[in-house]
Amino acid sequence: MGDNAKDPEDLSFEERLKRAQAKADDGSSFENAEDKPVSPMGIAFKMGIELVVGSGVGAFIGYWFDKWFGTAPLFLIVLLVLGFASGIRNVVREATRMQEADEAAEKAKKD
Repeated sequence: MGDNAKDPEDLSFEERLKRAQAKADDGSSFENAEDKPVSPMGIAFKMGIELVVGSGVGAFIGYWFDKWFGTAPLFLIVLLVLGFASGIRNVVREATRMQEADEAAEKAKKD
């Protein structure tokens, strides 16, 4: 299962560190995230999470501003809307980037 017949748990820390550094220098154990294909489900989850997190952060900050300043739900509503708009902006930006990448791939395939 490893490079040697020795169990990795039996190796000293220095030996395990040397092996890890050698793998890192090879680039064999670490891959570039841009090289990996991304599944459509992963993209959908990412976009959904960006919407929820943007809205959630806006609501959280708005709630605490309202509590701090003693205002009604003014900051909560305003920052919730701004957070949602920020999430929409991120989703549109990602969709545009993906569409441009697909168009470039189709153009390269035709050429």
